[in-house]
Amino acid sequence: MERGLLLSLLVGCSVFDPSLVERDAGPGDTGTDVGTDGGLDVGPDVGPGGLRHRPERPAASTEGPDVEALTVALRDVVLNQGGEQWRTIGLDLDGLNTTRAEPSVECVPPAEDAMPPLDGDSGIDNVFGASLYPLVQLAIPNLETDSRAAQLNGLGTLVIRVFGWNGTPNDPRVDVLLTQAAGGTNVEDVAGFTFDEFTLTEDGSTPAPPPAWEDGREDVYFGRDDTFLMGNEAQPLVRDDNGYVRDGTIVMRLPDRIDILFFAGDAQGVRVRLTDGTAMATLDDDLGFSIATVIGRWGINDLLETGNNIGICVGTPERDLVDRQLQRIADVRSRPGTGGEEVTCDALSLGVTFTGKKARWAGLGPSRPLPNPCAAMK
Repeated sequence: MERGLLLSLLVGCSVFDPSLVERDAGPGDTGTDVGTDGGLDVGPDVGPGGLRHRPERPAASTEGPDVEALTVALRDVVLNQGGEQWRTIGLDLDGLNTTRAEPSVECVPPAEDAMPPLDGDSGIDNVFGASLYPLVQLAIPNLETDSRAAQLNGLGTLVIRVFGWNGTPNDPRVDVLLTQAAGGTNVEDVAGFTFDEFTLTEDGSTPAPPPAWEDGREDVYFGRDDTFLMGNEAQPLVRDDNGYVRDGTIVMRLPDRIDILFFAGDAQGVRVRLTDGTAMATLDDDLGFSIATVIGRWGINDLLETGNNIGICVGTPERDLVDRQLQRIADVRSRPGTGGEEVTCDALSLGVTFTGKKARWAGLGPSRPLPNPCAAMK
């Protein structure tokens, strides 16, 4: 995008049969496009005051014998939430429903003359969809399209694995991990597959066919080794061993400030680091996800840092303008419970969705770095 144009724009319920779950190993064993305009109700509870919260953990009496691990790969990320779509994506994070009639807030934007952003339906906090993505889109117009293409090809594809599930719509405790793909393929037998630097190959030189995403066929994924402690598959960095399943929706809490990467072609990308993060995924009849949502608080400092991955570099007019815009749209605190009257917001709320398809796990592979076009300009 031309610099002048960027400057001007910136100013201005399923029942599950355990027999359906194919045998899959635990950690350490190597054993239709959805558009952006609908189907985004992830099924969380609407509690007191009409606020949308995480589903409650089911009763201990719903526990039952465990089935084997479930692996699901995510695709069709919804970043562009134009119109009113953002209002339905995410959760209430601050315990308030900020409306014009009820303007209560957790904190105030850093810019003194800025009005606090309003919430979506049922108090949903999602400034990312309402205000931030349109800003990012100015710098990377094809971010959603390119991110989807990368996911389809197995590059950075989010992969969720569920262990200790009882195979029913309600389970009071499951072990859930989240990783991203180093590579993926539709080849069933990946014995002998290796990586040529960061490219998955069949024989060391021939690139492996990409995932097929076909019904009745499970693609195979290798996880990024940097999402496991020192590349040890038995020690995932993004794990909730006290997750649960409620009415077919898997709920996991995310560790603070873990990296979620979105690749946009070879030259750009986005690094998302959240606090107070949650991932929720609603199972479909094929043991994929009809909808999966990632929710959290994205600190301003982390947002500015990933500007280098987008190409909005320190010292440029574009960077200064983005910084000023963030001061106007910040709506939450990075750390829950630290707000108060006249306390300044230091983060933005976020909700993004995906769909998911059942897959198979193949072990770990090398972690491709996120591009940093600003470093190349120094």
